Amino acid sequence: MAPDSPLLITALAALDPLLLEQEFSLLGYGRGSAPPSPEALLAEGFGARIDDPLETTFVLRSSLADTLPPADTRQDHLRVILLVAELPTDLTGFASTISGALAERGVPIVLVGTASRDHLLVPDSAWPEALAVLRGLRDASRRILEATAADQPLDADPL
Repeated sequence: MAPDSPLLITALAALDPLLLEQEFSLLGYGRGSAPPSPEALLAEGFGARIDDPLETTFVLRSSLADTLPPADTRQDHLRVILLVAELPTDLTGFASTISGALAERGVPIVLVGTASRDHLLVPDSAWPEALAVLRGLRDASRRILEATAADQPLDADPL
């Protein structure tokens, strides 16, 4: 990441990853074969249904996912990391920076974006590493902002 991306550095410095306690599942149904959304989805703290031209995807707590008919594809044992800070609408490079840093550490993700923030689905076994990487990005970005404010030179690649 180039240190001349102040909006990106500021957004990364504001990273506040929050691990949701429940286990989640990702279910995929071919277009037209998805069941109706379960009524219980309305009461969930986190859940999603995404209909696109090719498939319908649900992200649900695993216990709620178990109440649906078998899906064409299903990933279980997922955890959700909510990136709490709101993101500016003109921000670029945020998702690629995060996904690249996690990929370098071998952490697979499914990125779910919403109107003002992002969420990461990671395997249950990988959430500690994912949180460490995200906090590392946050801390490095804060050091860049501090150095910039103090007019100090930056390392060649602080992130």
